[in-house]
Amino acid sequence: MNMEIRSFAEFHEAFSKYRPDNRWMFRGQADFSWLVKPKSGRSPYCEKDDLDYLASWKRKASEYIQSKPENEWDWMAIAQHHGLPTRLLDWSYNPLVAAFFACLSEPKKDATIFCLLPHWMISPEKDSPDDLTKIAKYKPNMVASRIGRQSGLFTVHPYPEVDLKDGISKQDKLEIHTINSGYKSQLLFELNHYGINRLTLMGDLDGLSAHMCWTLENRRYWSDHDEFMRELAGETANK
Repeated sequence: MNMEIRSFAEFHEAFSKYRPDNRWMFRGQADFSWLVKPKSGRSPYCEKDDLDYLASWKRKASEYIQSKPENEWDWMAIAQHHGLPTRLLDWSYNPLVAAFFACLSEPKKDATIFCLLPHWMISPEKDSPDDLTKIAKYKPNMVASRIGRQSGLFTVHPYPEVDLKDGISKQDKLEIHTINSGYKSQLLFELNHYGINRLTLMGDLDGLSAHMCWTLENRRYWSDHDEFMRELAGETANK
């Protein structure tokens, strides 16, 4: 069932159903109209096979990496973490994390949280990126601290240019919830109250600086909450 979320109570109601099964994974996107596909499936990166330029990246990256990854999948996860377009797509086991990223941008657009229960899972010892034919879950070793902080994992897409809704198998389960655009800013404050913010999710100096900037920009929320929220609601309604 697709719910449109306008309050934290509705958010709690929508995601409580997933709590008994910890295999569910969540992804937030700031604009409901965006397709769900890895970066390597988008233009202009889709014009070249991502496994080819990943191999080139690996050769050059070796001089910068002291502890070498144990398998091809962890190499891909590190490349993804550092911005290389790959066939990996970021997800989280924590719906609050997905909600945070869904609300960070595009204030005029309704956001979307995708809820996926995948049937297929990567076995690094047996599976090769070249042989994959179905979208599958990949839970990496802790190749980057942010992955652990964000309860992160990935889906692997053998055909990165295909949207998730068209690429999943019949054995997979996919559900979608919408966050109303008028609630996105308020939800960020509520998530911060429960410890979900740039500092806790990034855990580095970039995250610290970004979180402090957000706090300073919105400092009236804590000192004059009611008026601040009225003004914020008015700005949202007029956009």
